[in-house]
Amino acid sequence: MFLLTAACLFFLVLGLMYVRMRGSGVAEHGEASLHSPFWGETGNQANEKSLMMNSLYKLHDRLAQVAGDHDCGNSIQRNLSVQETAAYLKSLGPEYEKVLNTALQWIMSRGEDVGIKCIGNDPSEELHNVTDVKYLESTRPQMSFRCRFRRAFITVTHRLSLLLLGIGMVWGVLHYMKYRWTKEEEETRQMYDMVVKIIDVLRSHNEACQENKDLQPYMPIPHVCDSLIPPQDRKKMKKVWNRAVDFLAANESRVRTETRRIGGADFLVWRWIQPSAACDKILVIPSKVWQGQAFHLDRRNSPPNSLTPCLKIRNMFDPVMEIGDHWHLAIQEAILEKCSDNDGIVHIAVDKNSREGCVYVKCLSPEYAGKAFKALHGSWFDGKLVTVKYLRLDRYHHRFPQALTCNTPLKPSNKHMNSMSHLRLRTGTTNSQGSS
Repeated sequence: MFLLTAACLFFLVLGLMYVRMRGSGVAEHGEASLHSPFWGETGNQANEKSLMMNSLYKLHDRLAQVAGDHDCGNSIQRNLSVQETAAYLKSLGPEYEKVLNTALQWIMSRGEDVGIKCIGNDPSEELHNVTDVKYLESTRPQMSFRCRFRRAFITVTHRLSLLLLGIGMVWGVLHYMKYRWTKEEEETRQMYDMVVKIIDVLRSHNEACQENKDLQPYMPIPHVCDSLIPPQDRKKMKKVWNRAVDFLAANESRVRTETRRIGGADFLVWRWIQPSAACDKILVIPSKVWQGQAFHLDRRNSPPNSLTPCLKIRNMFDPVMEIGDHWHLAIQEAILEKCSDNDGIVHIAVDKNSREGCVYVKCLSPEYAGKAFKALHGSWFDGKLVTVKYLRLDRYHHRFPQALTCNTPLKPSNKHMNSMSHLRLRTGTTNSQGSS
């Protein structure tokens, strides 16, 4: 692409220079584009007309030289006044001076460009009488090759500079927009990670309060912030923290914001709300179940298409809290149940020692991976916000060589869909309340 662009620019510059040089001088062989009329008379009239045409040729050359000197920067004057023109013709010979009016009348009667332009006091005014002519100017300046080359080079350089400036501005705007989108996506991901950390802190504090009745059942919001963000990162993470606080206030019903007086000052605090026992059968969120969608997928948090069939899923479990030897099978079962309409999942690997609760999934094709991404990314599972990203196929096979030969779609082990039961129960309850 670079060579092709360079070649196009080269021929563009060459063409512009040719046009500029070709159109900035006199006609070929240095001849004026004046056409002698063939009136057919003989004698004195023919001699006078021949004298007039000779004066026009000489005047054309003089005006072309004056205009060329001006365009090349060697003179400030680009035209000659009628008086200067008369003096020039007189210097050629006394016989040329008396044909000036006749020559001007011939130029005006031609109605076409003959290389000499008659100008009045107003350059835009159209002239009809010889007495209105004040200046004569060449329409075909005569310039040296060096001058024409320099003018062509300056013109082409100026136009290319404007073109490159426009391309640079467009590239800069696109680069800035891409930077802003990337930064916004990164801040959104950090915000959801912060939400998960806050919920874990509040849940752990609530469990500690149940064991130790002397602890207060709430936590000051600044204290939570200070415990999660190191001092050196607090200024940089301020926007992410504020977005996480707003997200909890708008979307998390288990966290209640209150005002408490602590140490003589009022603080906003968070309190973890435990569901009442009367609602356990319907509203209590059981373990290892999908609990709905945290946010809707759009262009900012969902790639338009996938180039790889492999996924890396985070926050599916907490290795410290898992009990037994076969708990990873429940994680696999939950993923298959959530993607029950996807027949392209061929391999699932649970990293039991992952602090981030990572699960790796391979699909038959990138299209199936895209469907799994949309089904899993941004969902709540076991009180954790699940996030998904794409993983390169070679890295997946390097970590899980056994996945190379996997091409049989996996299915849930039963039709009960235990991980989806809470969603079905909540949807059924909502529908029954709406119908009543």
